[in-house]
Amino acid sequence: MLVRAVDPLFIQPDASGIQVSSPLVPARLRVGPETAQLLISARTPLSVPEAEPGTTSSLLAAVEQLLALGFLVKADDEPVPAAPSPWDAWGPVAWWFHQRTRNVAFLPEEEVGAFRSELLTRPRPSGYAHPGPETPVLLLPRVRQPMTMSFQDVLEQRRTHRTFTDQPVSLDALATLLHYSFAPLRFSDCGDLGVTQLRAAATGGARHETDAYVAVFNVRDVSPGLYRYDAIRHGLLPVDARVDRESWEELTSRQGFFTTGSFALITVAVAERMSWKYRHARAYRFLMQDVGHVAQVVSMTATALGLGAAITGAFQDDLVDQALGLDPGSEFATFVMVCGTPRTRPDGMPLDSDFPTEPWALS
Repeated sequence: MLVRAVDPLFIQPDASGIQVSSPLVPARLRVGPETAQLLISARTPLSVPEAEPGTTSSLLAAVEQLLALGFLVKADDEPVPAAPSPWDAWGPVAWWFHQRTRNVAFLPEEEVGAFRSELLTRPRPSGYAHPGPETPVLLLPRVRQPMTMSFQDVLEQRRTHRTFTDQPVSLDALATLLHYSFAPLRFSDCGDLGVTQLRAAATGGARHETDAYVAVFNVRDVSPGLYRYDAIRHGLLPVDARVDRESWEELTSRQGFFTTGSFALITVAVAERMSWKYRHARAYRFLMQDVGHVAQVVSMTATALGLGAAITGAFQDDLVDQALGLDPGSEFATFVMVCGTPRTRPDGMPLDSDFPTEPWALS
């Protein structure tokens, strides 16, 4: 009998053994080293000898079980097309990440005390970037621009805007947007776990691992350049005096946002802040959810200030990280958001929006 392993196939050793899984197989299986080696060998067609009459074969029994579960298929069978699913489009790596962050064994109540004690032995990473008092900082105004739009109007008028006027954004508007999106509004005393920031955006465990870089193109009273936002001092730390719209267009797949935007916010995950407290793979999900919370606060605050925002995750990761001067491995860009005074239709909608004029079936 000629068999081969299903493709794609993941064989993952962990603390409890070896786990075998595939997006084409509903079940996940824990196996021993011999079965794992069998599946590895079957990545190319593998010949399995039939058992002699009156005898049993542990190899054949394992093969039959793996065939029944779907982890092995007969090499001469026609492949059956898989039903369309998100994993066909996203690929096996996305599926593997999804599976490996499911059903995490969270900390039992009886182990919380020991974990807390162990946690306090680790150096706690700072909750904000503080390069030192000698580093120059452009301090932003703390008299924040009034927002008179009702919350209902903000909800109804928030849209993605991709084209902007050449009108410069005021310094007060930029400062207000940064304050509500990335700065602490209050602080909380968490005892031996330290003082934590309370920002407008929700975050797992008040870790607030999302920082902001600001690429300024057309903001009144701020020189063009790349800055890092200091959330505690409420100021801009110079990173690079050279900032070029064309270069950022190239880094963001030429979506057109940077051709007219007044400034851009690049959100960055300082991952150690999250991993200090949450030490399982599911925390990476929390991190991605958190930056979504931040992006929504940015977008809605921009709307309340009369600005427009476009948000994208389509950028060249390595080149953006290099442009920002991030610490490789522990910091990485998560979103790029471009803001400015939007060009709109008379009804306030973005220029590229069209209402349906004929009946359509909802899809």
